[in-house]
Amino acid sequence: MARNFVLPKDWYLSAVTDLVDNTLPSVLGELTAENAWSYVYAITMWSQTVDGTEYLHIIESDKLKTKPGRRLAARAADYLAKHLVPGETCNPFELVDHIGKAYIVERANQGFRPPEKKRDPNITGAAFETALQVLIGKLCGVSPSRTPPLRSLQGFELAPEGYHSRPDLVLFGPRDFRLLISTKWTLRKERVGTYLHESYFYRRRRPDLQIAFGVNEFQPNILWHLSTDPLVDRVYHVNKTMLLELYAPFADLPPGTDIPASTLTSDHANAMAYRRWMRLHDRLFDLTDMFADITMLMNKPDQVLGPTQENGEAEEDEDDMAL
Repeated sequence: MARNFVLPKDWYLSAVTDLVDNTLPSVLGELTAENAWSYVYAITMWSQTVDGTEYLHIIESDKLKTKPGRRLAARAADYLAKHLVPGETCNPFELVDHIGKAYIVERANQGFRPPEKKRDPNITGAAFETALQVLIGKLCGVSPSRTPPLRSLQGFELAPEGYHSRPDLVLFGPRDFRLLISTKWTLRKERVGTYLHESYFYRRRRPDLQIAFGVNEFQPNILWHLSTDPLVDRVYHVNKTMLLELYAPFADLPPGTDIPASTLTSDHANAMAYRRWMRLHDRLFDLTDMFADITMLMNKPDQVLGPTQENGEAEEDEDDMAL
């Protein structure tokens, strides 16, 4: 009977810890809160080929089949070529997907060939969760529990078995459950409601629970829906600076160009691009904020997280990737 490939117990934690401790510092520099995003990308980011061209997977695969999606991914590659490695230009395609490479090595060690599919979504999800878990442990001095049994958590001892999936990352322990971080590399718009329903479930049973999302999503309308929902306290983006640069309004104009005031009001394209950028700027947080918030909550148990700005008008659902 043919045997199946099985990862060793705690393989993701062991593999990611080894990458953070031994492999990546010589390439990316010693780990800090400011460069933690590059560690996440080097570990978790991967690429796929569409019509003979390789693109970074910063959006769902179906979006990469569209011209706006491919243009966005190409600009992301240009950004990472300049910023992924401090002080030098690099080929980002050569430096990402360390977890995928480690996965292939583990398969080979067990006598299996590389997987036929480019990337199993479960690998991306597990790698992203574990990368944040390890980085939080290194930078904050406290390691989140990853996917603990729901009924082991304070306030959820009597939750119906199997009613909800296990939470992704939990701080500061089963008996001191105060912060839940749901990790999503990318999000489909039709799934946002499901994630918010889960948040509703947690909040109903524990009104004091802080609920945050860690994401690498690059579609502004999805980020807007998530970050403005009253059930979500914070949305942390892996690289908010990169997100803002990719959607910077007027980026195609020479520096110092005057923008007619009449184009910054109503539904003019300039106005919509600028409002979209401001919403991303005002509503999202980055990984440095996440590390600071965790440290603050650890030191001040009564502290409450929350958005820095009040909700504004509804986000337009225009083609978000039009740059």
